[in-house]
Amino acid sequence: MRHVELAWDISHLTPSSAPATLTGSLFAPDTAFTSGQPVNLLVCLHGGSCSRQYYHPTYLDHSYSFARFMTDRHYLILALDNLGMGNSSRPEPEKHLSLDMIAAANDFATRQTAAALLDGEWLDMSAHSALSISGLGHSMGGMLGVYQQGRFQSFERLIVAGWSNLPLELGDTDAANLRASLAQGGYIPTDRQSLHSLFHMPDVPVDVIAADNQNASLTPVTLALAALTPGIVVREAAAISCPLLLLYGELDVSPDMQREPTFYPKASSRALKRIGQAAHMHNLASSRLTAWQSIDEWLREH
Repeated sequence: MRHVELAWDISHLTPSSAPATLTGSLFAPDTAFTSGQPVNLLVCLHGGSCSRQYYHPTYLDHSYSFARFMTDRHYLILALDNLGMGNSSRPEPEKHLSLDMIAAANDFATRQTAAALLDGEWLDMSAHSALSISGLGHSMGGMLGVYQQGRFQSFERLIVAGWSNLPLELGDTDAANLRASLAQGGYIPTDRQSLHSLFHMPDVPVDVIAADNQNASLTPVTLALAALTPGIVVREAAAISCPLLLLYGELDVSPDMQREPTFYPKASSRALKRIGQAAHMHNLASSRLTAWQSIDEWLREH
């Protein structure tokens, strides 16, 4: 698997006078794309307390790399660090961040990457290749993906994994108490211990969980509060017209998975997939290959 580390100046999208940068990783198959070959780019947005490493965790073995799985199937993967998370800038004050600003930054990175790929700038791609762009958002990244697609129409297809337009079920964590604890704002760590039973099934190895927890990212309170606000992206969901795949673990944040497709009445097609033996952190589940194969099969069909 080949990869390119990327960064974009998105200062023009923030109100701060300080420079702001969005970071990402572009992963590609080892074999070059041939002239005229259709190329599928999948843009991946991570959730709260995570970073782009959710899709390629360098601290775990290769079997946990979604990017490697998909590039082996000849996709391009663009994994982004949402603004305020991972290695992307953390604008101050944090309260000036907004869903619109973060989604605009991700849309900018998506379009800049697509344009560079079509110009043959990276990866020995022919400048005449046809590029198809899809989006994948997990958890809070699902919220951002819905918002981005509803507002900016960045993608030709959208996969929303582990996000609910209904009030979130957070396992042993009380949403009201969590919301109250966020009053001070800023960039904060997530109490993953309290979310352990929601994040992982009992069969996930403890050393895998420990390594992932050690590599957790800070999360902007703006995004945490948005995710805890019922209906926060319902308007944007209702505007989405592309094909849609909704993906959930058997233990996840939606209180009623069967109701989730109804929030996307204009989607040209709607598919709902439940992954057995998986909790909310799909990419760490023992059944992660089932989830990834479902994504691959759905993208090929649409």
